[in-house]
Amino acid sequence: MRLYFFVFIGGGGFLFPFLSLFYERQGLSGTQIGILGTCVAVISLVAAPLWSRWSDNIDQPWRLLQVALLGSTACYLLLSQRTLFFYMILLVSLEAVLASGVEPISTTMALGTAKESGDAGFGSIRLWGSLGWAIIVLIAGGFIERKGLFSAFAGYAALMIASVLILQRLFVSSSGSMATPPPRKHVAPRELLEQLARDPAMVGLAIALAITWLTRVGLYQFEPIYMDQLGASESLIGLASMIGALVELPAMLLADHWVIRYGSHRVLGWMWILYALLAVVILIAPTIPVIVSMRVIDGFAYSFYTVALLVFLSERAPFGQVATSLALYTFTLRGLTSIVGSPLAGFIFDAFGAYFLYAFLLLGSLLGLVVFRLMVTGKRSKVRI
Repeated sequence: MRLYFFVFIGGGGFLFPFLSLFYERQGLSGTQIGILGTCVAVISLVAAPLWSRWSDNIDQPWRLLQVALLGSTACYLLLSQRTLFFYMILLVSLEAVLASGVEPISTTMALGTAKESGDAGFGSIRLWGSLGWAIIVLIAGGFIERKGLFSAFAGYAALMIASVLILQRLFVSSSGSMATPPPRKHVAPRELLEQLARDPAMVGLAIALAITWLTRVGLYQFEPIYMDQLGASESLIGLASMIGALVELPAMLLADHWVIRYGSHRVLGWMWILYALLAVVILIAPTIPVIVSMRVIDGFAYSFYTVALLVFLSERAPFGQVATSLALYTFTLRGLTSIVGSPLAGFIFDAFGAYFLYAFLLLGSLLGLVVFRLMVTGKRSKVRI
């Protein structure tokens, strides 16, 4: 499972940090890039819970992963050959349908592996994904600088195919039992949503995350372009992404430890403080060295979010529907906010520049923190997850 995370997440490092550069060099405006993000969000908010609900109720969810990974590979290879905006929308939307369930299903299987092993936390598995990203994104930056942006798509495809083969080897060799959750009773989506709505902490978490994603989505899309405008090369953009991923290696283990000591809700709350700090520092000194160095803060914030959110949901998800709950919070909710956030970020980028996106992030981080602290409470985790 660690090898799968290394290759699967590392494969994303070959493409995603450079995807907005590809769009820009195809002639797309900031608003058009934002529209592509909105298309992904709209599709994902519906597709991710369906994939995850399916995986929660079948014996071999890894089969779904193989289909999704191969479908995503085909879509991105076709996208690399397209220049018309209409065809880009179609391919990006189709890829979103196929790939929306990959992250929650993979994460839930890793959680199952951690529980079965008894001597490892989820963070100790997930950090291998960060290690893969850190190594591969640095290689990708230099490779793309020499060979061109198409090589980003080719590298991504090769590593996704490798991920499919690893899953095949892992689960077939273990007779399909490893990290595969037992079948659960059928739960209607309406029943699950009603249970979530009755939990004030789950409602507060949803509001706080929605505010944050609304104000942060633009940086995922436009920070590489901003760095390019400031004079950064593809290699330096890759280096910045690598730094954030390397920080996640100790940060994931630290998050495992602190979740046990302080509780998942408290560790999750620290994410908003770190994002606010990141925004303040860059607003004061918007230079390439500062942006690159702030990837350290970003790495810690992302690690706390990734580990603590999964533990928080595994503690509170109704009917054991962890994958479905994770998809609802990380895809459906994020997709709903991105419908507004992506075009809004594109407008801010076109009208005022990327600098003001950091001020937008600061506002969202502070508001999210206030909502989270007022509405979300909890107790220490009793079991290491």
